[in-house]
Amino acid sequence: MRRRLAALAFMLGAAVPAGAGAQAVRDTHLTWRTVRTPHFEIHYHEPLGLIARRVATVAERAHSVLAPLLDHYPTERTQVVLTDDTDSANGSAGATPYNHIRLFASGPEDLTPLNDYDDWLTELVTHEHTHVLHLDTIGGIPAVINAIFGKVYPPNSVQPRWFVEGFAVHEESAHTSGGRLRSTMFDMFLRMDALEDRLLTLAQISNEVDRWPHGNVYYLYGSRFVEYVSEQHGREALTRISHEYGRQLVPYGLNRMARRATGRSFVELYDDFLAHTRREAEELVAEVRARGLVEGERITFHGETARCPRFVGQGRVAYFVGAEEPSHIREIDARTGGEPEELVRAAGLTCLSTSPDGRYVYHSSLDSHRDIYFFYDLFRYDRVTGVRERLTRGLRAQEPDVSPDGRRLVFTVNGAATTHLAIADAADVEATHRILVRSRRYGQVYTPRWSPDGRTVAYSAWGRGGYRDIHLVDVETGRVTEVTRDRALDTGPEWSPDGRWLYFASDRTGISNVYAYDTVAGRTLMVTNVRSGAFQPAVSPDGRRMVYLGYTSYGWDLWSMPLDPARFRPAAPYVDTRPEPVDTEAATLLESEEYDPVDNLILPQAYLLELGEDAFGTQLALTFEGGDVVGFHTYAGRVGVGLERGDIAAALDYSYNAIPAPLRLHLFRTVRPAGGLVVGGEPRTWIEQAIGGSVGFDYSMPRSFHTESIRASYGITHLSKAEPFGGRLDPNDPPPTVPETGLLASLSAGWFWSDRAATVFDISPSYGRSLSFGVSLAHPYLGSRFETVSATWSFSQYIENPFVEHHVLAMRYGGGLSGGDLGRRGVFFLGGFGETDVVQQLLQEAQALGGIALRGYPPGDRRGTQLQLLQLEYRFPIYRIMQGIETLPAYLSRVWGSVFMDYGDAFFGELDLSTFRVGVGAELFVDFLLGYIIPYTMRIGVARGLSEGGGTHTYFHLGRPF
Repeated sequence: MRRRLAALAFMLGAAVPAGAGAQAVRDTHLTWRTVRTPHFEIHYHEPLGLIARRVATVAERAHSVLAPLLDHYPTERTQVVLTDDTDSANGSAGATPYNHIRLFASGPEDLTPLNDYDDWLTELVTHEHTHVLHLDTIGGIPAVINAIFGKVYPPNSVQPRWFVEGFAVHEESAHTSGGRLRSTMFDMFLRMDALEDRLLTLAQISNEVDRWPHGNVYYLYGSRFVEYVSEQHGREALTRISHEYGRQLVPYGLNRMARRATGRSFVELYDDFLAHTRREAEELVAEVRARGLVEGERITFHGETARCPRFVGQGRVAYFVGAEEPSHIREIDARTGGEPEELVRAAGLTCLSTSPDGRYVYHSSLDSHRDIYFFYDLFRYDRVTGVRERLTRGLRAQEPDVSPDGRRLVFTVNGAATTHLAIADAADVEATHRILVRSRRYGQVYTPRWSPDGRTVAYSAWGRGGYRDIHLVDVETGRVTEVTRDRALDTGPEWSPDGRWLYFASDRTGISNVYAYDTVAGRTLMVTNVRSGAFQPAVSPDGRRMVYLGYTSYGWDLWSMPLDPARFRPAAPYVDTRPEPVDTEAATLLESEEYDPVDNLILPQAYLLELGEDAFGTQLALTFEGGDVVGFHTYAGRVGVGLERGDIAAALDYSYNAIPAPLRLHLFRTVRPAGGLVVGGEPRTWIEQAIGGSVGFDYSMPRSFHTESIRASYGITHLSKAEPFGGRLDPNDPPPTVPETGLLASLSAGWFWSDRAATVFDISPSYGRSLSFGVSLAHPYLGSRFETVSATWSFSQYIENPFVEHHVLAMRYGGGLSGGDLGRRGVFFLGGFGETDVVQQLLQEAQALGGIALRGYPPGDRRGTQLQLLQLEYRFPIYRIMQGIETLPAYLSRVWGSVFMDYGDAFFGELDLSTFRVGVGAELFVDFLLGYIIPYTMRIGVARGLSEGGGTHTYFHLGRPF
């Protein structure tokens, strides 16, 4: 999302639709096609043809229901891009510069609020099309503005996210028999916030909150609050708010809109909603206590993310954790949670299994495939040697379980909106894997578990109509038996060591608890009766202890409890109160045609006026961008006029993305000051015009825990004087030295590598490092008048204080070297921060000034053909504020600080450490939001230069450190 201030001086988020994504577009093996309906164009790659036609069917049905409800009928077709380039279930939508939806084909993972649905594509399309209709509702003066500039200002896009997402969740649930309003997991999230007195304020959900459940806050609180407003004041109140807000020239008048629609402000409504939520939570827990509370003892206290506990021997449990440290698989004591031992890093939401002898840990993890996709694959970690081995490549395999003899694996494989159950020899998974249970189209399977005798596998399966049940499959015959058959969510099976009991979690009472199915008597008993939820049970080798995944308002943790079948109680029957599932008829038979990126090239449909800067001061610029719908071609342009001198600057960027290494073209014209002019023995400013362009490519190589990229380009620039240098010449002075002009043609290349990362609540990267190197060469052989060479490099390292959380020592070393015909210009500049107009920064882009500077000295104080700079910073949090005023679009997030030392110089000639400057100081940072979604960091600093030319400098601007 581009964050700018339009010419009429209001904040807006101009959501320009992404293409199909860098992954799928870069795959030259894919064939892209299009199907059309009266209201949609669905663009997809094979083998998603049947899914695309299914999307067409559910999209038209959603439109026929939603358009009358929202009282809005777009005049343009909505562009839908369907891809299968990720194992995540998600989608996105927007209305600028045209109506668009992007859908991922994958279904939801095992434990997510998304997993309550009757038909996943119907729920996903209903949610996203609600966004399109809501955001495309534009009237009044905004409609006039959009008629002039293109669709740049949909007022509903600058509503708080809780209303935008809550509205869509409300509709996804109203028009299916699933949806997040029926999700018992979402109920659990909100219930525990209420019971633990951590309900969020209206200001927090209107802006952001730095706590669990993070991005789900807008969907969780928004959907429940929107539902409450709808129940109290009628469904039509939501439509009235959408239309009233869509006509507003000046946005953010939320309470005024609410009063017009309901007679009450959102502040008043939210206070009542919170009271209602507390009452509901207390009433439900009273029912739980009346049945007799049966909970384990909490043994971990990290919160955030945890998954898949598995016993390793009698008294130890391994599980995946992603909390306030890098995500990994760890092992702990099964009774106390003590003695943690980190086993192996893992990316994504990982499930694991251990070999019978405990030596090997099998797990899934996200990793790169063909440098294009980032899929789940299987890995094996040897606890003796510490070696991690990749078992599959691009198989999209998850949730492995090892057979009792250690020779075979069962796991799930994903693709084309369906997951299947697979089996393979552990010694060679890729060569031996085969499908054990083939799901019906759009079916999903999860968490397979071998029976103790190795003859049966239990797993959780989702079927059409919203059934999420426990199934058994005979490994030899492939025969499948249903253990449960209802519309409760039955998940996470686990066998007892003797094979009699099959434990699983079910939300049949409205709260997820652990149940036990007696395979001998054929009955189901209730094991836990908790206030929050119990999931993914793991049973000790002697069958006498269970560890399960539980929940608090801080996130997921582990609970441990003794197991005694004599204390199990009869399970209450499931009572189905849901409406009938949506019709899941076959996809409409539609003709498709080859996708033509040229025919689908979207010419600029929207233009933005923005304030920026040129080399001399403020600049007013007209910007535009576009591309084809899928993203084969993208372009962006900018034409600016300097308000100080009237200089014209222009730039045009084009990218062809349908190859593994996207091709980039850049054309430009700039006017700027340069060095190299000497008159009367004194240096003067030379005003230079540069017109040119470049063509190049970049190639990325992402991995689980680091990323790497290379780039190369060829550029041609014509340098000339933009104006005479003026002034009187004294005949007694030596002739003036004039900078070289002419054609500069060069080859450039660069390399970047990084594994730096931040964990939850970190104020900056807290561990890892990054390295970069770049070189540029100009020579007559390349068509250049000049011969030049330059090289730049940098290295950064981040080390978290092992004794104080979120305190980080950050180090950066950067350097540069240049030579050749243009050396007199002084390629490198070094100095501190100059005076900055913070208001002007706010009108431009967030994070305008980085942290690479020699603080304590004037800006550009040092110049030369070489540069060396070492920076040391100690960064520390001060206070997490997380406060705003009701629905105002201004919010304070947190305050943090740093102390620093800079040491370096930019110079001509030989290296001389005696000329190096030293600067020290301290900085205070304030993170805040404006317009509900636009993040800024205010930096307030005091620096002291300890060497020649230094002094005490204070600065105040937007920006973050390196």
